[in-house]
Formats: sequence, structure tokens, C-alpha cells
Amino acid sequence: MEVLRILLIERRKQAGLTQVQLAEKLGSGWHQSTVASMENGQRKIDVLEFLKLSEVIGFDPAELLKLVASVRE
Repeated sequence: MEVLRILLIERRKQAGLTQVQLAEKLGSGWHQSTVASMENGQRKIDVLEFLKLSEVIGFDPAELLKLVASVRE
């Protein structure tokens, strides 16, 4: 989902986080390359990862999904 990918990158940058910092905050199993693969569309994220991203970056997951839905309409 292109819109979701772009919004996640935007939210990360708004939070003042680099890919490396985000990976560190996400914890075990996350690396800068994992974040980069997700952001460039090579890796899909599942629901649990999306929720973890929202917690670490600091956005409301429901609001972001509403925004994605409104763009797709």
C-alpha cells in the first residue's frame, strides 16, 4: 500500500527518528535494513508490526488507517 508506506515514512520523520533510531526503539529483530525494506516497499508489515510502529513513533493507528482510506476513495 503506497499511501500507508508514505505516511509511515512521514510520521517517522515527524517524530525526528532515523531508520537506525526507529529500529533500535522497536527492539529485537529490527534493524535499519528491515525498516528500509519496509519503507521502500520490499517488505510488507503485518498488523502487530503496524501497532508496534504506531506505539514507538507515536501516532494513533486508527487515525492513520482512516487517512489511508480517505485517500483511496
